[in-house]
This record gives sequence, C-alpha cells and structure tokens, in this order.
Amino acid sequence: MSARRAYDDILPAAARDETDSPAPSGSLPESTSRALVQLLQGPYLMRDRHPRLWPALLADEPVIRQRLADLFLELVIDTDAGLAFVRNHSTPDGDLPRVIRSAPLTLIDTALVLHLRDLLLRAEASEGRVFVGRDEIDDHLGVYATASSTDRVAFAKRVNASVEKLKKNSVLLSSAEEGRYEISPILAMVFDADQVLAVARELRALAGIAEADDTMTEGGSA
Repeated sequence: MSARRAYDDILPAAARDETDSPAPSGSLPESTSRALVQLLQGPYLMRDRHPRLWPALLADEPVIRQRLADLFLELVIDTDAGLAFVRNHSTPDGDLPRVIRSAPLTLIDTALVLHLRDLLLRAEASEGRVFVGRDEIDDHLGVYATASSTDRVAFAKRVNASVEKLKKNSVLLSSAEEGRYEISPILAMVFDADQVLAVARELRALAGIAEADDTMTEGGSA
C-alpha cells in the first residue's frame, strides 16, 4: 500500500535534549532508541501520543532509517499528520525476509476498515479529528450479515471481534465518550482512495451486494 511522502526538508530539525544520554550499551541517545523500539513494536509512532519520541525521530531520522534498513525495513513518515510506521522492504523478486507480519483480515474486518477509511476520506477537507460511534459501525456492517451468517448472535460476535482487533492495533482509539472512537489517520497513509474503491467493489461482490450509482465515488459513502 502506498503512503504519502514526508517532506522532511520543510521541517526544521528537532532540538536535541542535551541531557539525553546514550541508551545502555548503545550509541544512540535513549530517546532515539525508544523511538526506534516504538516503531518496531508498532503499530505506529504518533506525534500526539508520543510527544517525547516524535522529536527524537525527526532529529535522528537518517540513522533510524539506516538501522531499519539493516533489518530490511522501510520508514514511512507523514510530518503533516504526525505519524510514522515501518513496513517491509520489497523487491521485484520478493526474496527479502518479511520482518513485519500482517494480520489477516476477515470479510467483516475488511468491511469495517473500508468504512473507517471512507469516513477519513470524506473528512480530509476539514482537517479535523474523525470519530465513529459503535452504533454506526453496527448499522454499516449489518448489510453483511446475510453473506456472513444467518445466525444474528454469531454475526454480532464477529463484529465485536473486528472492533476489538482494530482497537488492539490502534486503528480505533478510545475517546472520552463511551461507545465512540477516534479513527486513527494511519489508515490514510496505508490505504489510499483508489485502493478503497477497488477493494470495496470486490467486497460487495463477495457479499452479494449490488452496487448502486457509484456510492463509493468521491464524496460518497461506503
């Protein structure tokens, strides 16, 4: 999946804390090592949630990229969104080790991810935080119940499992309001608009849902 390019040259280098000593038995400052660990542990490093690690990432970006490259990993940064994550390096022959393992998505997982990505896409112009309620999630995924199972109780459990999976992977972030989640902007970096359209069409075909009037066109809803 493609990601937006980070324009590092327009952002001044972050100030280094002079009291930041090297990590034990290492050559990097402790904050930089912690930023590197956060990237490796995943799912991502976020400026708002990691305010002490973000400046270290920007200050030592070249060396962090080098350390990751030694592990066949690539650093992806979006300075505007304040997000960074790592992904496997890819080659035409695909013979490099896959260090980062991807979690497989079920039909319901995929439908939920597409819906969240579409909400982000429609809110891009506002440049504000995007939230979704659990009731909205249930309503949206309800159309897939027949394709997944005739047992409504079993289907509800599958929806719960998908929500918990995305919470665990920090795609759905807790908010002050119970039953309401902030959608992490990380989806905008790993899932672009064209991919949303392509996967949505396949998903609807699998679910036996007829497309009507290009509902996933720009500005439309999933």
